[in-house]
Amino acid sequence: MTTLDVGVGARRVAGRRGAGRVVAVYRAAAYLRFPAGLLALTDGRAPSGPLHLRVATLPQLAPGDAVDIDPTGLHGRQWSVPLDAPTWTGQLPGAEELARYRRRHPPGTGDRLGPVLRSDGVAALAGRIGGRGPGLTPSGDDVLAGVLLVARALHGAAAEPGLAAVAGSVVTTDVAAAFLAWAARGQCIEPAHSWLAAQAGGDRVRAAQALARLDRVGASSGRALRFGLESGLGLEPGLGLEPAAAQLPGSEIHTALVSERPGFDQQYGRSVG
Repeated sequence: MTTLDVGVGARRVAGRRGAGRVVAVYRAAAYLRFPAGLLALTDGRAPSGPLHLRVATLPQLAPGDAVDIDPTGLHGRQWSVPLDAPTWTGQLPGAEELARYRRRHPPGTGDRLGPVLRSDGVAALAGRIGGRGPGLTPSGDDVLAGVLLVARALHGAAAEPGLAAVAGSVVTTDVAAAFLAWAARGQCIEPAHSWLAAQAGGDRVRAAQALARLDRVGASSGRALRFGLESGLGLEPGLGLEPAAAQLPGSEIHTALVSERPGFDQQYGRSVG
């Protein structure tokens, strides 16, 4: 079985030998729980990401299947995935580069998150939209992940403890919590990193290409993440983001609560985290 790349978080999970279980299976991904944390086993349709172990073809999996992991590979009953592939780590533009970008592009008049960020801060925003919305990764969390990633890029490594505390305060699904924790560390899916770098560098063509990839992620997760990224930079979010906008304060919302197996009743779906 060919391994394409191993996200930095997936590599960390693999660094601790242990037995785990398959907890959810989707068309392009499966989520596996180990003592060291969650891992998303995906095929090549999913973007690179911190929790993603991407392979050319997914093995046959079902919820409840036993799996084992060690630094050499991920092992099922009749299959193995080697980990001899590059470790993927998302790169962030420098804080000064982003600060110059923000000075050149003042907040848009239609920005809905910007006033909340400027007046209340990221922690208050997390309290208002964290864990809200339907799905394995609620749309409110996808928006928040974009904001956290931009905040980490703008303020550097010194901001990580505070951002990690914000991420950890959100009551949500296990999958969303894992992705929020990595966003607070400055790690998200590949199109988000590519878009930030392109925006900071003034490369409009590359930025548009990254947004197109981002918009294709999940049923609405990519668009909600885009909403958070653009709002975090102080831009007026693009059109067609109703699923994300619906999670903002004052909207009618649903809350996804943590449980032993949160959100895992969806056997087949489009989510890849």
